[in-house]
Amino acid sequence: MMASIRVETGARLHAGFYTIDAGWGVQWGGSGFYIDQLGITVEAWECREPGVEAPASYREVATLVEEKLSPKVCARIVTGPPRHSGLGSTTQASLALGLAIDRLEGRGLGIEDLAKLLGRGRYSLVGTLLFMHGGFIVDPGIPGPLKPLARLEVPGDWRFVVVLPSLPRGPGEVEEEALMRPRRPGPREEALMAKGTIMLASAVARGDLGDALEALKLVQAGTGLYFSRSQGGVYRGDVSWIVGEASRDGIVLAQSSWGPALYTITDSSSAGSDASLLRSILAEAGVGGSVIVAEPRNRGAVTVLY
Repeated sequence: MMASIRVETGARLHAGFYTIDAGWGVQWGGSGFYIDQLGITVEAWECREPGVEAPASYREVATLVEEKLSPKVCARIVTGPPRHSGLGSTTQASLALGLAIDRLEGRGLGIEDLAKLLGRGRYSLVGTLLFMHGGFIVDPGIPGPLKPLARLEVPGDWRFVVVLPSLPRGPGEVEEEALMRPRRPGPREEALMAKGTIMLASAVARGDLGDALEALKLVQAGTGLYFSRSQGGVYRGDVSWIVGEASRDGIVLAQSSWGPALYTITDSSSAGSDASLLRSILAEAGVGGSVIVAEPRNRGAVTVLY
């Protein structure tokens, strides 16, 4: 066995779904981006008393990994963003821990095996595929193999301005189970999601930022309409004012998964001013939180031996 290992991930921004129940046996086909901030860092090392350490909010992730893998080494989650905030932290943390233990012990499990073992990818394969490949991913839907329907490099001069309002977290695993009962989308929802995702993939491939934002609006509208009864509107009720104010100032905000994380895509020259404006909107709303600027991450999780 090697002495110690570190796994570093990005964070997942979900763009929305292109299909939820298309009638051909596939559900929950979605897309999303990987960014270079708000990721997970995990360490694992040889020790006499094996176990997995984690901050309190990640304790259930650590417990699940211990139960499923019975590690013979020590591991810990060093850093991670707030959980259930729309950043895919549960998937990133679970896979990072699993990968660190697997590599250190020489088990030879693949990411697909780890994902199945740890219960990842039940409603979206986007986070797992981004963990593997980074960039922009359109997943094949569920059930499906861990192979991207499309995987594209995100232009290097694009930036993601991420808003993390101090608002209630999104649903946890148990709560989400009750919300994710697929029904066939209405014609308008279906058309918005499908057209928006195709347009978004094309825009990323062409490096057309304007088209990417227009496409993101379409995907978000279709996905938000579908979940409007669960979250109180096309966007979560408690972030809709922020989204509306940003729109009036010319900024397109997307809600990542159940939120409360919001994000827009811009370029390196405009990212700072967009971030300042979004901080002002949070302050005007009397909502705490933070706004960060992240570069795209066109690679998956990284393993470092030391």
